[in-house]
Amino acid sequence: MLTIDSAERAPVTRLLATGLFRGITTNPTILARARLGQRDLDDVYAWSTAAGAELVFLQTIGGSVDALANEGRRLHRLGPEVIVKIPATAAGLTASARLVEEGVTVLITAVYHSSQALLATSVGAAWIAPYVGRMDDNARSGVAETIAAQAILDAAGSSCRILAASLRTVEQVSRLAAAGIADFTLSLAMCETILNDELSAAAAAEFEAVVVATTGE
Repeated sequence: MLTIDSAERAPVTRLLATGLFRGITTNPTILARARLGQRDLDDVYAWSTAAGAELVFLQTIGGSVDALANEGRRLHRLGPEVIVKIPATAAGLTASARLVEEGVTVLITAVYHSSQALLATSVGAAWIAPYVGRMDDNARSGVAETIAAQAILDAAGSSCRILAASLRTVEQVSRLAAAGIADFTLSLAMCETILNDELSAAAAAEFEAVVVATTGE
């Protein structure tokens, strides 16, 4: 499964229309890039689901367990497509446990180590989002840690799913997919890269040229 890591309406709507992406993911940084804020999430939910998003990952914010949980409840009430994202901090995990008990679907985000998969299973989260590229930035192997997290989930018999995030290259995507990671969220740039391989485009152009040369059409 592929989702789009963006809240920019025009390109997201165009990508959803391809039928290749099941939804979107956002966080405060992504919202800021689109010149949006937390107050705009209701609108983001509305237009993305209207454009075909089946899953809308929206991040809760707050400086305390209560604040995180309350915002998570508000986001959950927007609609059935919402998955509430909560950072893998002590406060975030505590809030996650509360929300899961209330029937809220939760994704643990900002995962930087495979051991955090254990924490996600402990609170009953449905998803975790390892930051592959950012782990590399911090002298950790993002691909290796993500594969290890999947092994931990498998060993525990957990239904928690990995949504690989912070991906920088198609090679990272390929290596993770080959290792059994099935779900990815891609930036707009990564979406364009994976959709538009230059060799595939050249081959398609060649096929079209042959048709024109042989049929005159």
